[in-house]
Amino acid sequence: MDEKFLYHIWDEGHLAPNLKTVSGKDLKVNYQGQFNTFRGPDFINAIISIDGEDLQGAVEIHKNTQDWIKHSHQEDVFYNQVILHIVLHNDSPLPFTMKENGELVEILELKNQLSDEIQKLLADIGDKNLASGSDYCDLLSAIDNDRLLSILTISGKQRFMSKVRRFNASLALSDFDQILYEGMMEAAGYDKNKFNLFQLAQSIPFAKLKEWHKEGLKSDEMSSIFLGSSGLLLKSRNRLNGELYETLSRSFESQRFYARKINVDWQLFRIRPGNHPVFRLILLSEFLYNCLQEGVLHFFLKTVELDKPNPQKRYQTFCKQFKPGQEGLLQNNTGLGITVINNIYINIYLPILYLYYQKLANTEMTESVLESYLSFKALPENYITRFMCNHINSSQVSIVNKKTLYQQGLIDIYYRFCRYHLCEECVKQT
Repeated sequence: MDEKFLYHIWDEGHLAPNLKTVSGKDLKVNYQGQFNTFRGPDFINAIISIDGEDLQGAVEIHKNTQDWIKHSHQEDVFYNQVILHIVLHNDSPLPFTMKENGELVEILELKNQLSDEIQKLLADIGDKNLASGSDYCDLLSAIDNDRLLSILTISGKQRFMSKVRRFNASLALSDFDQILYEGMMEAAGYDKNKFNLFQLAQSIPFAKLKEWHKEGLKSDEMSSIFLGSSGLLLKSRNRLNGELYETLSRSFESQRFYARKINVDWQLFRIRPGNHPVFRLILLSEFLYNCLQEGVLHFFLKTVELDKPNPQKRYQTFCKQFKPGQEGLLQNNTGLGITVINNIYINIYLPILYLYYQKLANTEMTESVLESYLSFKALPENYITRFMCNHINSSQVSIVNKKTLYQQGLIDIYYRFCRYHLCEECVKQT
């Protein structure tokens, strides 16, 4: 079986109930995590429970347990965040996998713990058809407009609700301020550094920043802590003007709040100046600093949600909050940019806000938030939407690129089926 199909099994939750690790412990999956396209474990930010203990971290998937050793993960510090090792077959004499830092990781063997539907699929079509696919799309090719929009609307809503479930799972280990903070950092990192910024937010919790703020933490000190502790300041020396670099360096050396080094694998090759994480981090840090007294959630409730806004007003007011001030470290900077702000708004703010009102049983506001998502204009194309649009005609491409909902629907179908070439399963389920 192709390892990518194991990714699909985990990602879609095609697992039997009452899971057990190899060591015999009960395993509950609250959130499968996000597929990692860069260095490190296969899935990031998973949330699981082992014998009642909640854990958040990464998941690594192999065909066999010994592949961990074959790939030298036991010597790689970037696999120290792994909380579960998933294998199809356990070929290790030990019930645990050992990480570089000496910690032991539970193993989940899938062989006898797959869902009935996946076992039937394997029996029906066999392994060979799971690893390859053609360029022809059985679902999207030659489909009429009404059917296309119906499918994309359902899939787009499904993707939104999957984000709500993700943040709900995170909430069990955290609070609304922290998950907003983590999500905004992640969204500001784009594909190459989103998990690096997420990791930074987990390493320096929002509650700790609030505590330091009460003790006198200044805005430039907060920026310097993010940059200095993660090694990004030194790596970005040539990106910053000399005066700003010296200001941040002195601030980091003199501040008394945080001295620990955080191991972050920054991806800086061929990064456009405007997309460089050093600038994103400074701008976002300055925004977050203004939220320290009352919290991120309350800040947005007070500024954006106060008068039960309609979708247009909600979005416009949200964007205004990220307008750079005159006192910031980056003089004459245009700010985070509308692409980043839209990314935060669609993928982080609206799902978390929906979850917040859902917890309050406020149906009026959950419907209002959902309408903001359903009616939002299209975002810029990415490599996934461009790939998926190859399977529809030009007039349908124009329709898809009118709304974020339709784009998100394409992305949902891609992540659930296309990247694993699960064409038959896709047609049946959509």
